[in-house]
Amino acid sequence: MGTPSTALVLGNGGIVGIGWQIGMIAGLADAGIDLRTADLVIGTSAGAVVGAQIRSKLTTDELYEKQLKPLFAEIPNRLTVSQLATWGLVGRTARNETSAARRIARASRGKSKVDPVLRLAAVSSRLPERTWPKRPLWITAVDADTGKLKVFDSDSHVTLAEAVNASCAIPFAWPAASVHGHTYLDGGVRSPLNLDLAKGYDRIVGLASNILTPRRSGRIASQLAHLGSAKVTVITPNGTCRKAIGPNDLDPVRVDDAARAGRAQAEHYADEVRAVWPTD
Repeated sequence: MGTPSTALVLGNGGIVGIGWQIGMIAGLADAGIDLRTADLVIGTSAGAVVGAQIRSKLTTDELYEKQLKPLFAEIPNRLTVSQLATWGLVGRTARNETSAARRIARASRGKSKVDPVLRLAAVSSRLPERTWPKRPLWITAVDADTGKLKVFDSDSHVTLAEAVNASCAIPFAWPAASVHGHTYLDGGVRSPLNLDLAKGYDRIVGLASNILTPRRSGRIASQLAHLGSAKVTVITPNGTCRKAIGPNDLDPVRVDDAARAGRAQAEHYADEVRAVWPTD
């Protein structure tokens, strides 16, 4: 038998979720588990940023240290209770997955007052490198007009920043992203993790700091059924990390606390991940 194929699936969670995921990856590296060796990295929303970061030339510690510094380019924001309720109701009552995405796109159109140019600049500032990595990286988004999933990669003829910005276009909070005449929403509109895209890989680790979704098809339990005999573990924040993350995933002030909490949490989950992930 050959070496097991590996996929790292990184999910949503806003700017604070980026800090938590990088903290987890750094903490697992402390325990001798290098998730950066993944044959495939799949990123959704916050995970798209983290995927681009860990596929860069920066070391894990360098990426972690960046989470502890002030993020001057970030735009503070939040989703209101009313917006979250609308998202949930629209998504839950739609006939199917693509219909739900289209309805969410319509409901959120024009609601964000953030300048799309400034938003793209903020997302671009998170990327250590502007070119697509040589190792496989998939970035998810949802077409606002068709409701269908779009997976960007190095062959998609879009810049890395455009792909990541599309994946991070959270309805209501941020403007929809325009790429080559198409309009895209956050990949989390389909699923907070899009774990099922790792079908065919032998060993799969998922990280997501916010796994709430109104549709059953997007939930982790439903998507696990698509992965066959693969060994899979999905890590989400524990209680301590949830307190560090706070009530607003889009608050840049909480990133450093989330990163530290994630690194500490990794120690308690290292054995669980080690049982799935090949190590030397």
